[in-house]
Amino acid sequence: MPRPLHLIDTITCHVAGHWAFVEVTTDQGLTGIGEATYFTHPTAVAAIVPDLLPAYRGQDAFRPEYLFNRVIKKHCLRDAAAMAALSAIDQALWDIKGKALGVPVWQLLGGKVRDRVRAILLVEGPSRDDLVAKAVAARDEGFTALKIKPFLEGWGRLGHARALRDVVANVAAVREAIGWDIDLAVEVHRNLTPDQAVTFADAVRPLMLYFIEDAILPYSIDANNHMSAAMRSPSATAERQTNIFEFRETSDAHAVSILRPDIGLAGGFTQLRKIAAIAESRHQRIVPHNFTAPVSTAGHIQLAACTVNWDVQGYVREDRAPWTDVVDRINTLKDGFLEIPDRPGIGMALNREYLAGARYVPFGDSVGHTATLGMDGGVRLL
Repeated sequence: MPRPLHLIDTITCHVAGHWAFVEVTTDQGLTGIGEATYFTHPTAVAAIVPDLLPAYRGQDAFRPEYLFNRVIKKHCLRDAAAMAALSAIDQALWDIKGKALGVPVWQLLGGKVRDRVRAILLVEGPSRDDLVAKAVAARDEGFTALKIKPFLEGWGRLGHARALRDVVANVAAVREAIGWDIDLAVEVHRNLTPDQAVTFADAVRPLMLYFIEDAILPYSIDANNHMSAAMRSPSATAERQTNIFEFRETSDAHAVSILRPDIGLAGGFTQLRKIAAIAESRHQRIVPHNFTAPVSTAGHIQLAACTVNWDVQGYVREDRAPWTDVVDRINTLKDGFLEIPDRPGIGMALNREYLAGARYVPFGDSVGHTATLGMDGGVRLL
């Protein structure tokens, strides 16, 4: 007996703060959700979604692969905002398919390869003492992997040697405090140049970091690959890449240890499973870019459940507003691990009542995303 078609009827975008969510509804009344990771300009996603609706309306929601390629071929633009919108819609289509069939997305993509997902908590603070205290507290809470931001306030006004020495000392202080049973990674946040990244990697090598993330600006794949090869340390990069072709070029160099796709930017479920396969063929791991709202985390958990080379899952605490406001339930964290839900689709729904009254708040300089100025008043690269 042929299955009933679920034809796409409406696509709606909700903006709350600097987050953008998409809802896709079918003519059968099923709704799927997704998140667009274009946090600097979420209203751009909100403007794009209505323009994309004609390409989706009346189409079979069970065909995300076909629809993604149909729309991407039509537009053929290297556009992060459009890719974020497409990525969110793709997530929503897989969510619909899971709900219609009564299974979680991970079941549609091959089934579980693990029982739970190891979280790596982002730890940051204004001072070394604060950074150390938060790292120790996270360890005691049960986290087995931590990622720190060791470029603390005021580093941009220091000379090269002093700044680099202080950053290394910050990392060393955390390692000494948490011990060797905890995996420790460093978020450089694009504060270095390639030669300085090599110097930094050499200095922290005795601390056996899990990985060094985003040491330099992301715009040149070639520069990032050369830097990763010269560092001789586990390098994690590519969180700003938007398609499988860019990730393949990064993977081809064999220098990068970890690829960092974002389900809300690099093509949703449809493309991230391909990116993971590219990485798997070269013994590279996946540590997704994940620091926004619960929906993208939920999508990443679905992929983590069924992807062999998925490593730790980036995590920011969700048991607080506005994370608890935007969805009906947050992702479940227990003893430093994220639970894999058995609920159909991605396992959560948007809180429409809250979103109806939510408003856009510019990203600004929040969460440390700002250009550090040097002693000469110019933008500082160490």
